[in-house]
Amino acid sequence: MQTETLASPAPFWNICRRVYLVWAVLLLMGFAATQFHQEASINWLWLVISLLGLGYMVRQTSLPEFRAAGLVHLYFVGLVWTLVIALGMVLSVLPFVGRTALASLSQYLGVFWLFQMGLGHWLNGMVDPPRRPYWITGGIQILAGIVCLVWGLEWQFLVAGGVGALAMLLLIPLH
Repeated sequence: MQTETLASPAPFWNICRRVYLVWAVLLLMGFAATQFHQEASINWLWLVISLLGLGYMVRQTSLPEFRAAGLVHLYFVGLVWTLVIALGMVLSVLPFVGRTALASLSQYLGVFWLFQMGLGHWLNGMVDPPRRPYWITGGIQILAGIVCLVWGLEWQFLVAGGVGALAMLLLIPLH
């Protein structure tokens, strides 16, 4: 297995690109399932998806090639995404807990996640250079959320899955 170092050219499927690909697949599957099963129980699927994605990220950062490549700053990226996902999960569950004013927010969860993922990309760009690809993909997701708010919420989860996966796939050649 070829190891990455700062002196040697990195293989195309480096740690970051593998993580982006895994998250693209997970996002597409999760939001497609949510589009067709808009019940509170879908949050259990999202918990599993989040644990799979974050677990894969942790696994990648424990590989020897991670330490050899000088990518220690990616621990901060993992922390950023853990916080973004945890906050998103809490806010996604709250509309389904009891009869509160938050119940009406459940109809906007796809848009919320587009904004949340966009925010995650923006924050990611603050700690992981090059910044511009993250800021572009974050902006695309926020713009898609605004478009869903303006033109309708009917397909917001499929839009979130497609745009979220596309954002991750766009990072593969740009990173």
